[in-house]
Amino acid sequence: MSTNAWVDPDPEQRARLAAGWPIAGAVWFKVGLGYVGALAALVLIVFFAVLFAREWLFVRRTRRPSGAAADAGEPVSGAALRRRSRRAAARIDPARVRTVLVVSPRGIGRSVMAAAYLRVLVDDEYFVDARGIDPPDEPVPPAMQRDVSIVMGMDKAWVEPGQSARRIMAAPVRAADLVVRIGCPDAFPVPRSTPVLDWDVPDPIGAGLVDVFSIRDDIRRRVESLAEALALERRSLDLRDRDLPGRRHTVAEGRATIAYPEVSDAGGGALADTAAGWFAAAEARVLVEIVDAPYTAAEINDRGPFAPDFTVPWVASAGAAESALADELTWRGVGGPPTLARDAVARVVEWLVEAGVLRPLSDERRVALRESGQAQRDHDDPLEEWPRGLAGEYPAMAELRHAEEDFDTWEVVPAAALRVYPGLAAEWGSPA
Repeated sequence: MSTNAWVDPDPEQRARLAAGWPIAGAVWFKVGLGYVGALAALVLIVFFAVLFAREWLFVRRTRRPSGAAADAGEPVSGAALRRRSRRAAARIDPARVRTVLVVSPRGIGRSVMAAAYLRVLVDDEYFVDARGIDPPDEPVPPAMQRDVSIVMGMDKAWVEPGQSARRIMAAPVRAADLVVRIGCPDAFPVPRSTPVLDWDVPDPIGAGLVDVFSIRDDIRRRVESLAEALALERRSLDLRDRDLPGRRHTVAEGRATIAYPEVSDAGGGALADTAAGWFAAAEARVLVEIVDAPYTAAEINDRGPFAPDFTVPWVASAGAAESALADELTWRGVGGPPTLARDAVARVVEWLVEAGVLRPLSDERRVALRESGQAQRDHDDPLEEWPRGLAGEYPAMAELRHAEEDFDTWEVVPAAALRVYPGLAAEWGSPA
């Protein structure tokens, strides 16, 4: 058959073509599929080659921790770094910054300290990454980061020793909305649209413990300034100003419709070491107990043979709020936590009693609640199963605390509580 048969076939050629078409069509389909596959493979090869070339060029242009690089110029002075950082801070748009990249020469000291502090202040919308220019290839020995871990742990900003540092690459630099370089100015290229902060901070690795404290304080001040530039809600790293990890919040705290008590006797301000100064924290703890009041009453009434001989109304334990506040004050490093917590919660309870939110229970009912709680705990955790020796003191002390908390219980008046705290409606749903 001539090739013209494919263009202008006569009837005989058309019949022969029709008979041979399934075979010819299958062959051409395989050929076409092979070309498509080859083209796709070529596209993938080019794509990964471009990625590799970009990363290779980035690494080639990245300076070593010593500062020596093929294209290194004159060293940058401290004054020049401060001027550059001020200009970069002025360029920061808080609305656009959600990913912060912190880089130091080895990625095991300054960058992880700054990142740990920044993570304390930011919320879940932010991503903070710490990397190094030339990190160790092997996992860092814990002894190398011991001093850093100690001083950061004392400030409740944990740095786990022995972690593997990650090397800086082009992809995280391009993805960052803000780059913070600590001790490595001009060490790697950054897109022109990305603001860069260069911090001149000594290396804590290998320094004495006293020097590590001063380095930590320097980084802490710089992170607080960065929080100001980012317009973060939390900008202070003081333990008294931080949000306690795992602390439960309610929508009603700080939003009472009645006047709050005067705090003029707080001395140094709202965070002074007085009951008046810690009134807001005590209110938050009491409100958690008020929110749980219907569930607490239901749990007590459902204890069966261990339930009191009366129907328990909605109740809130001021003793439990006091214990929680004492633990919080201990975490924040405030002196005299038990006494301060007791006085602060007492002020809140007195204020809420005057507002009609809380109503005292009779001593007989308080004793009945304490006995009910003790009976239920004895059933759930029998005395004979407690550990022996000194370890047995811990459950014994816990039992004493629970008994005191059960006795220091107040009735919650739902209607008055909703009048003072309208936000409780969202917490309770439809109160009885």
